[in-house]
Amino acid sequence: MKKPVSMLGAALITASLVAAPMAMAGSQSASQGQQQAPAQMQQPQPVEPGTLSKQYKDDELRSFLDVNRDMIPVIKGLSSKDVKDQQQAQSMMQEFQSKTEDSLKQHDLSVQQYQQIGTDASRDKALEKRLINMDPELYKQLQSMQSQAQQQPAK
Repeated sequence: MKKPVSMLGAALITASLVAAPMAMAGSQSASQGQQQAPAQMQQPQPVEPGTLSKQYKDDELRSFLDVNRDMIPVIKGLSSKDVKDQQQAQSMMQEFQSKTEDSLKQHDLSVQQYQQIGTDASRDKALEKRLINMDPELYKQLQSMQSQAQQQPAK
């Protein structure tokens, strides 16, 4: 039986895809930047429910949800394309990164804020529940996308 993926799994994936190239660009050691991003994405330790939820205002959480909502059609569009070669894959990643950065700017969130909210929500069940309650339809869409991705055979 597959472990259910939290609503914020897609958010953390998005954040890592955006942050990794930025970390590599800002660092002379690209391999060090790559090693740091996955380490941050490992399962964070849970905290007592409500501990982290208190530090976020509703507006900040709405922005986080808005970025996720903006990225659904982008992810669906890119995932429906067949990747023919490395150049096309790189072009698709650049398109994804650009659209994610645009959405973050539009909703006044930095990559770091976005990542922190996603990480904290995976650690604090009260924060995750708060996000789900703020936009239950988005939660359903993300769950559906994650289910479809898990069912697709590896190529």
